[in-house]
Amino acid sequence: MKTNKKLSAKSILTMLLCLSMIMVTACSSKESSGGNEKDENGNYKEKLKISVASTVTLKDGAMDNEFHKFWMDKYNIEWDYNFIEWDSWGEKLRLWINSGDLPDVATWNYVHGDAMNYIDQGLLYKFPDDWKERWPNVAAAYKLTGLGDKLEELTGGTYLLPRPVYYENKPADPLTNQIGVIAIRSDWAKAVNFEIKDVYTTSEIMEYARLVKEKDPGKVGSKLVPISYNADDVLTNIMMPNSEHSRVESAFYKGEDGKYHWGPADPETLTGLKLMQKAYKEGLLNPEYYTWKNSEGSNNFRVNGTAAVMSLGGLASYRNDVDKDMKKNLNLNSDEVVHTAIVLGDDGKYRNLEQVNFWSALIFSPDISEAKFERIMDLLEYSTTTEGQMTLNMGFEGKDWKYGDNKELISLLPEGTSLEDKYPGRFEGLYLLGDDFSMINPAIKQEYRDTAIKHYQNKAKLGKEGGKLALYEWDVQLYDSKAKNQATFAYADEYTNLILQEGDLEANWKKWVESKQSLVQPVLDELNNLKK
Repeated sequence: MKTNKKLSAKSILTMLLCLSMIMVTACSSKESSGGNEKDENGNYKEKLKISVASTVTLKDGAMDNEFHKFWMDKYNIEWDYNFIEWDSWGEKLRLWINSGDLPDVATWNYVHGDAMNYIDQGLLYKFPDDWKERWPNVAAAYKLTGLGDKLEELTGGTYLLPRPVYYENKPADPLTNQIGVIAIRSDWAKAVNFEIKDVYTTSEIMEYARLVKEKDPGKVGSKLVPISYNADDVLTNIMMPNSEHSRVESAFYKGEDGKYHWGPADPETLTGLKLMQKAYKEGLLNPEYYTWKNSEGSNNFRVNGTAAVMSLGGLASYRNDVDKDMKKNLNLNSDEVVHTAIVLGDDGKYRNLEQVNFWSALIFSPDISEAKFERIMDLLEYSTTTEGQMTLNMGFEGKDWKYGDNKELISLLPEGTSLEDKYPGRFEGLYLLGDDFSMINPAIKQEYRDTAIKHYQNKAKLGKEGGKLALYEWDVQLYDSKAKNQATFAYADEYTNLILQEGDLEANWKKWVESKQSLVQPVLDELNNLKK
């Protein structure tokens, strides 16, 4: 028999309270789902084994130290390390992604066309829609990259985390790429009466190399390498100072006429090629420079002591590494024998790439469990806090660093050493790049930090005063098509082949430009039609 009982207000309230408790319990279970439950002290109950891929080369056992233990204990993680050599980084990640063997989390050298293909094929993990609310520190850093928002417009979601270069310590405006800084042996320069300056033209550096080659002030003999560049260094320090659109990052660009062009076909690129060939034919470059990998070029300067010039890059931490290497291998105080400078084109103009605020990206396996993804994101969230950044870049307070009387940072590491010496492979932060913190890190000599900032500020000043900075054009960088993907060339290798060819360089360059037109012109046509 059916009855209709009128519920009292008290009964309704009781039911609502019960329903509310059920919903809260369900939500709590969801937030701590799949193994991320915490105990009464806020520690993760379940240990997770998480595979990670990073470009770190270390000896066995190097990760068994207090620093790595801190992060693993804090997040109850057991890392399954997959270290990648720098030269095989791109290819190995490509193979892993396409074969479905991507580790749980990996650092990837972002390529836009590949990213769009991977996303379309479901080869990268799609973030939950509320991730920015759940991990606000990561979201704030992510927004600074510019790329994150652009990708969301194109894909409708978040599939990767572009890694910010600068977070709180941007050194100059406009910000240029940190490449394009060289180091010279200042003691040799003085011995051959070569002027010490902060800015040189390409030909001035070549003249210094000629003087060293002729007089051999270091008594190096047949082992002397006047300019110790590998193929990428040549592209950075000879080609780019004379042609800002000679590199893959800026090859397709919008000219003053409002139309898109291909930089390697510009006359400025021929200027760079002529200087490059001249340096090679005069023996200023090593005869086999284009076969060198990784640090073979710079090692002649910092380890072997047989080079007059090396490519360095603009970070103070790089200069700090040179100091350590020369003390260790050559018993030399680098402050007495090394000078750093930036390089101009032969017309006296400064050229470089505008620094977009990201480099590489974090990607996650599409098969990663929710629990592992959340655990990693919790780690990243902490790593972007002030406390996390201090731990990542300074080590442990009271042991590796302390605050001075005026709240200034003071390093407690032995002079001439770095945190990397004490705790190798410090990749647990994964997200923010170290460029930002290197500007304020007291473990790096103040002189090196001041010089790094000076170079950045000189680049900005020269870039605004008649220089030629290749702007980061989002329309070009985020344009993806079959034609554009096919028109991607290894320019360092292409230019090397050109200067090694017999015959007239200009004629060979023109033939080369013409030979690429079947691939280049379709891209130009597509880009020029974008605005219509």
